[in-house]
Amino acid sequence: MNDKDKKKFKIPEKFKEVSGFSFTTYGGELMIVFSGFEEETDLPEFADFLFKKIKMNYINAGQGFEPPTLH
Repeated sequence: MNDKDKKKFKIPEKFKEVSGFSFTTYGGELMIVFSGFEEETDLPEFADFLFKKIKMNYINAGQGFEPPTLH
C-alpha cells in the first residue's frame, strides 16, 4: 500500500483497539463481528465510518432494533 492509500484509510484513534472476525452462515451470508470499542455509543459511528470507506450502502437499524432469535 502506498502513502496515498494509507492516508485515505486513516483510522480514527478511538477505533485503534477495535478488532473483528467474520464467518459464513448456512444461508450464504457473511457475518462480521467487531469488538473493542471504548464506548457503546461509538458503534454506530464506526459502522458509518466503515461503510463510507468501502462505499457500500447499509442500514443502521438503531438501538430499538431487536435482532431475530434462534429457537
